Amino acid sequence: PWLRAQAVEPLYPTSLTQPNLELPFKIGRTWSFSGGPHSAWGPDGALAALDFAPSSVEHGCVESLEWVTASAPGLVVRSGNGIVVIDLDGDGYEQTGWALLYLHVSSKDRVATGTLVEEGDPLGHPSCEGGMATGTHVHIARKYNGEWILADGPVPFVLSGWRAHAGSEPYKGTLTKGDQIVTACQCGSFETRITR
Repeated sequence: PWLRAQAVEPLYPTSLTQPNLELPFKIGRTWSFSGGPHSAWGPDGALAALDFAPSSVEHGCVESLEWVTASAPGLVVRSGNGIVVIDLDGDGYEQTGWALLYLHVSSKDRVATGTLVEEGDPLGHPSCEGGMATGTHVHIARKYNGEWILADGPVPFVLSGWRAHAGSEPYKGTLTKGDQIVTACQCGSFETRITR
């Protein structure tokens, strides 16, 4: 196994930087930062994901007409069961280079596998599909060479200039941009609002 590993190492080059990524919703829209760094997949995974919820007058899992949008250009390599994965290097493999996973994307109007997207293109609507969820939202996480990248790690998760910071426990945390701070909460309070 050590010889095979040498063919792909290092998984993370020392010069690794995140590509430019935008918040996963339309320009001019205000959503809630509903989940700080938490597990990208499963209950005990790497704290690589962030959650955003559209504005709504109803709580819980309700249909939304808002759009989840591509944070960067790339190729949709997986679409189904609430999931959309965009391969940013366009080679067709989410195991190489940068990939973005979006979870809880409604089957209604969801982008198809094989679609080339540009930054800001619609991917589908936020929902509760594809896993456990207490309310309509989108879950977004990054991978590099098939490995989850921590949201608050050596290569920080930055969306539209907002940098993720972990809190005292999963789902807590903040986004900061200059002297602005947005605090994560599933409550949808004024303090959680973020506008792209």
